[in-house]
Amino acid sequence: MLPNKSMRSGLRALFLFLPFFVLTGYAAQQGNVGGSPDATVTLTYQFPEGKTLSYRVTSNSTQNIDIMGQTITTGSLSTLEFSAKAKGLKDGQYTLGVTIDALKVTAQTPQGEMSPDTSAVLGKSFDMILSRLGKEIDTSGASSLQYTVPSGGRQDLADDFQSFFPDPPDRPVKTGDTWPSEDTVTQKPEGGEIHLVVKHVHTLDGFETVDGFECARIKTTIKGTMTGNMQQGGVGLSIEGRIDGTETWYFATKEGIFVKSDMKASVEASITAGDPMNTTFPMTGEERAETRLLKK
Repeated sequence: MLPNKSMRSGLRALFLFLPFFVLTGYAAQQGNVGGSPDATVTLTYQFPEGKTLSYRVTSNSTQNIDIMGQTITTGSLSTLEFSAKAKGLKDGQYTLGVTIDALKVTAQTPQGEMSPDTSAVLGKSFDMILSRLGKEIDTSGASSLQYTVPSGGRQDLADDFQSFFPDPPDRPVKTGDTWPSEDTVTQKPEGGEIHLVVKHVHTLDGFETVDGFECARIKTTIKGTMTGNMQQGGVGLSIEGRIDGTETWYFATKEGIFVKSDMKASVEASITAGDPMNTTFPMTGEERAETRLLKK
């Protein structure tokens, strides 16, 4: 017996607008690079006051959920463009003025394609506080940038920025060196909260010229967990899952500018529905995301 209509709609809404995680961005470095395999580099962010950088983040995801033997597949494609203007450095922390330049979200559901109206966030700004070692200290202003999702309530942009800049190592590194970092992201879809804890192992893989910049190339392995609870269609849902992925990203070694990133990841999870269902459903998904610098 299949779940009732409200139950199926709730599950679809949950995964239709549930990005797995945002793992983009990185730092730049100071010092002599030159591309030698033996070169030692110190990675650190550089945001000269008054400088503005613009980025485009494109994400393409697919989710499959098995409900009593019936597979429901949804997909989404989103493109976010924003500008970040450096407002200064104080006590080792940068203030970046972030402005949303463009946002488009298209979802494929069993009922067809739909795109929410995102005009409410276009041109809106908030301040991000970032440490010199890449910790997002304050991105709370992004939670006030909201748009309406059909059948899914309100969606904000908070989780798009909570881990945009991964953490550089706290020591100089050379080709082949590795270092860990960890990000925690909290998503707050309508009616619930989902927590992502993502652990990375980064490796300085070499040096490469990208879009005219002399860049360090970093390869990263990604492993994480996902837990949360929601209310959808009058039914309580809990979710537990694991995340696995890889990422390659580049930053300009002289200019201290993040240039691009390519990420792919998969997720396996189980969703447990409370009364009156008391049933667990398996879910799988895949996501690919890329970030590109649009201008210096």
